[in-house]
Amino acid sequence: MSNSIMTDACVVQLDYKMTMIDISSRLGRRDIKALKFLCTDFIPISKCEKMKTGLDILQALEHMRLICRPHNVLFLAELLWLIRRFDLLEKLNISPDDVKYSLSNTQSESRHVSPYRY
Repeated sequence: MSNSIMTDACVVQLDYKMTMIDISSRLGRRDIKALKFLCTDFIPISKCEKMKTGLDILQALEHMRLICRPHNVLFLAELLWLIRRFDLLEKLNISPDDVKYSLSNTQSESRHVSPYRY
C-alpha cells in the first residue's frame, strides 16, 4: 500500500473519531438517557446502565459494528433523528430530510430501531 493511501485512510479515521467526540460532547443528560433507551435492543441493559457519556454509547455501537466510518453511520443518524438532534446530523453530512425519507420507506432495511422504541 502506498504512503498516500495509508495517509488518506488515517486522515479519514481521525476525522471520524473527531466527529464522534464532537457529537458526544454535545449530548446532554436527556439525550444520553434517550439514546440508552433506543439502544437497549442492541446493548444489554446492564451495560447501558453503566454508560455515563455519549462516547460510552458510541464506542459500544462501534464495538458491535453498528456504526463505523466512513461507510455506515446510518444507525447513528437514525438515533440522532429520533432524539431530535438535527444539529448533530449535520456533523455526519446528513440532512434530517434524508433520514426521514429513509425511515418513511416501509420496506427500507435502513430502519434499525424497533417501532416500540419510538
